[in-house]
Amino acid sequence: MAKAISISCFTFIFHAQIQGQEADDDIISYEDKLAYGIDFSTDIDEFIINSPDVGNFHLVSNNDVKLTFRMNYKFLNLSFGYSPGFLPGNDDDELKGDSSFTEYQVNMFPGRFVQNVFFRRMKGFYVENTGDFLPTWNEGSDPYLQFPDLKVITWGGRTGFVLNKNFSVRSLYNRQEWQLQSRGSLVPELKYEFTKMTNNFEDSYGKENQVDVRAGMGYYYNWVITPKMNIAPFARVVFGPRFYKYTLSGDIEKDNYFVTDYTAGLQLGYNTDKLYMGISAAFNGLSYKNAESLDISNNLWHGVFYIGYRFEAPEKLRNLF
Repeated sequence: MAKAISISCFTFIFHAQIQGQEADDDIISYEDKLAYGIDFSTDIDEFIINSPDVGNFHLVSNNDVKLTFRMNYKFLNLSFGYSPGFLPGNDDDELKGDSSFTEYQVNMFPGRFVQNVFFRRMKGFYVENTGDFLPTWNEGSDPYLQFPDLKVITWGGRTGFVLNKNFSVRSLYNRQEWQLQSRGSLVPELKYEFTKMTNNFEDSYGKENQVDVRAGMGYYYNWVITPKMNIAPFARVVFGPRFYKYTLSGDIEKDNYFVTDYTAGLQLGYNTDKLYMGISAAFNGLSYKNAESLDISNNLWHGVFYIGYRFEAPEKLRNLF
């Protein structure tokens, strides 16, 4: 029975993939190539709490620059990202504390479906606006207020469907295709995440679990400037509930909120049959208000330079797939 189910699942993915490839002669496919790529990204990931009693409280991780390694073949895209301490922007631990970042992602494209699954871990944060709480603090010489044990672990995914069969979302996500005619498409999507936040205090241990389910719509446009260059703006908005549980010293607090999640960005790409590269910038914001009337938001400013190269796939890999 298990074998029959496995065969059925892979048969569905195979047929969906074939149907997606029949969409448009203006789309060049490189899925038979084994591609390796690397992203150099600079991120500002901040948690902002706006309290009537305390004011604005900005928590930021000391991980300004990240490296992400990618591998693409057929319908599968794998990536691993981390923040090495030796890069500029990640090495000022004396003032901002030690932070770590790790992320694993899997992207799949069966037909016009877009499926993403990821795991992300961040640890170590500092208070960016320390001067608002310590009047005698001097920027550049005094350490920031720090939360070295604050850890955020997130498991999640996103499922989307490209409404325009002549639009190649893969040319933007993992560069396995290239579009020769300008196209755009609406992409409805469902986003789901489980986040666990923990922190060690002097005499207690705090844990917060969050479950998010959000649905919405995105729009992507691939503007072809020349046969080898494109500009791709995109925007999406998703809404949904967040279910929350906080535990501290045996006391449990539960609640749920309505969350707004929005993203906007722009990508400039260059492509040949073997080499591809580009730059992109995006802003992702998430906001909600909790039971204590605190305005809480998580903002991510993301800029990246990516480059990759396509090779002929080894025979053993072709036979396996």
